[in-house]
Amino acid sequence: MKEMETFVKAFGEGLRTLAQGVHAIADKLDSYAGASNDRDFEPEPAANDYNPPEAAEETPDNTVSQKKPAITATAVVYEAIIAATKPVAMDELSEQTGFDTKKLNNIIYRLRKQNKIKSVRKGVYTKK
Repeated sequence: MKEMETFVKAFGEGLRTLAQGVHAIADKLDSYAGASNDRDFEPEPAANDYNPPEAAEETPDNTVSQKKPAITATAVVYEAIIAATKPVAMDELSEQTGFDTKKLNNIIYRLRKQNKIKSVRKGVYTKK
């Protein structure tokens, strides 16, 4: 989970940097076109000025609520496999999760590489 959090933070910083580059290019194009630099939106803060959101926020009625962590598709499939009392087939996983076959195949591959699940027979999986 810590690796995922590190990855998400690094990915977010990369997107932020990319957005700054896009804004710089847009400003340059505006100056070439003779357009004003007035925009309807605020520019993103510089990467070194970024303050990540806090884990808890105050609601309008002055109570504090905790943010829920994002649930990944892999976690959804893994939980479905763990919750099953018997090995689960791909079609059952598709019905339970609503994911298409390609997405399920990718998730199953990832879970097998992480040694979290095993194949009972072709297309049928259980937890390790």
